[in-house]
Amino acid sequence: MEVSDSNRALRQAQDSSFFSRREVIYVDLDDEVTTIFAQIRQSSHKKVFLVIPARAQVLQSLVSLKILRFKSEHAGKILTIATKDSAGRELAEAAGISAIESLKIQKKLKIEKSKAGRVEIKKSKFKIVELAFRAKEKLQQLSRDEIPFANLRPISGAKKVWNKISGATEIEEISGNGGQHLVVRAPSRKILFSLLAGAALLLFFIVYIAAPTVTIYVTPRADPISKVVNVNLTNRTVSDAPRLGGDETHTIAAEFLDFNFARDIRIGATGQIFEGAHARGDIVIFNRSAHDKFIVPSRFQSPEGLIFHTKKALTIPRAIAGEPGSIAAAVEACETDDPKCDCINEPETCEGNFIGERGNLAPTFFTLPAIPSLSPSLFWGESKTVFTGGTTKITKFISAEDLENIKETVIREIQLLAREELNLLLDQKNKLENRALTLLDSSTNSGQARQLIEIEILAIDVPPDLLEKQQDDFAVAVSARVRAVAYEADDLRALLFGQLETKVHPDKTLVKIKFDSAAFQVEEANLRGGRVKLAITIDGVEEYDLSSETEAGNRLVGKIKSRVLGRSVSESEAYIRNLPEVSNAVISSWPFWAHTIPELSENVKFRVKR
Repeated sequence: MEVSDSNRALRQAQDSSFFSRREVIYVDLDDEVTTIFAQIRQSSHKKVFLVIPARAQVLQSLVSLKILRFKSEHAGKILTIATKDSAGRELAEAAGISAIESLKIQKKLKIEKSKAGRVEIKKSKFKIVELAFRAKEKLQQLSRDEIPFANLRPISGAKKVWNKISGATEIEEISGNGGQHLVVRAPSRKILFSLLAGAALLLFFIVYIAAPTVTIYVTPRADPISKVVNVNLTNRTVSDAPRLGGDETHTIAAEFLDFNFARDIRIGATGQIFEGAHARGDIVIFNRSAHDKFIVPSRFQSPEGLIFHTKKALTIPRAIAGEPGSIAAAVEACETDDPKCDCINEPETCEGNFIGERGNLAPTFFTLPAIPSLSPSLFWGESKTVFTGGTTKITKFISAEDLENIKETVIREIQLLAREELNLLLDQKNKLENRALTLLDSSTNSGQARQLIEIEILAIDVPPDLLEKQQDDFAVAVSARVRAVAYEADDLRALLFGQLETKVHPDKTLVKIKFDSAAFQVEEANLRGGRVKLAITIDGVEEYDLSSETEAGNRLVGKIKSRVLGRSVSESEAYIRNLPEVSNAVISSWPFWAHTIPELSENVKFRVKR
């Protein structure tokens, strides 16, 4: 055997030895922490390698990696992550998990050169090569052309039997110095291959047909789980914050922010003066009733909601012989499009969007908004020509209402500006201090959390003589003091995870946590004193742990086998589905025509399916 072949054999042997002492688990892109840990817990090895692809979901969250390390340590496992994702490796190291770029098997075999310059492999590592040599010799011996039978004499009956079995043409008796012995001519390779193929088919028939097997796929029952966790946010340094599982697991160190800032806030003027022109046109008013209809100057509304009015009172003739009466009238657009506006009798009370050039309508249909129960069933209008003359020109001015509402407008605007300042400040702190602070405000899924951003207006400087000035907006100088609180999102998630796990049933496992839908309730807030108390409701999903590594799983498997062995597949499926621990069960049998569960317990396999 050449040296390269020896090296290859030894390397394969060492790879097998390397992985026999370690478990390698391959993680998918969208695998969650609970799914990965279930595989880690099932491993029979202490050292576990996780091979994770780049941009996998678990590598995007520091809290997920911390939870994975925390649960693995309690299960007695040592984790190592192998990934090409450089950011993921940094995050894993921050979570306390060893991370490498790829799995590389260290070569422990020593190859030395002899004095003659030949490459030799140490005797302690040569056993694998020696076994390979022996196997090759055995194969060569079986393939020899002649197989001697010493000290035996041929008999005619044996010759005939051998010829029938092997297809050999003869059995020779040879005399020599060693005495008489038989030389049996070996059968041809074709016949040997036929015999092996027949044996393989027989084995297949016995294993897969004569010995039926079934696989029971069981889906554990999942149930919602919820817990209210009281959390204290205190103004302490991160180094003083309690670790997960400590004596004060409900306390998290937070960052209490307090700063002043000043801004010029522009407030839009709401007063408007319409200086455009109103659109005009002619319509035909119809009357389908049996009586003449007298109308005072009235309003007509287009399908777009635009209001037009007649200039004088009119009498609409009644219908004759089923044909509606009609009369032509000139109409003009109102100043605004408010259907409740009485632009005829009280135009000064009308408020809304000015119609202007929007009133230049193509031929269309009109109703009378003053009599909605009768229009358009009995009375309506139609235009036959295009309306013209409408133009839009509006001049804005600062009204008394604008000045009265300055403080309310300033508070509304300063809240938005304060959040922008807070987010900018947190971004800077996170980058400089390598942290992941999250602002506790209304975005934390709680309306009451809005009070945790306190804004104190220090001064509002309004320019004098603004009333009735014709301008689009005006500026107000505002200074304010802002107080808020931020926390480490990963610390809070780890705390909620640990607290929710304490509520999981002993026979169940936590498979999902709904961090994004956690509900925050502010119990107490003292931003000046550096303390906030929250009641957080966290939801999750627990399901029965039916894996064979757990006591509950073994107990359930034994219970099912004791009831289903020898019974029909349909009856067994119905029984398993009615168990309180099971959501669904499907039984796959082999061969496919087998309709009963085998009597042998070894031929019944269980698989957990989610």
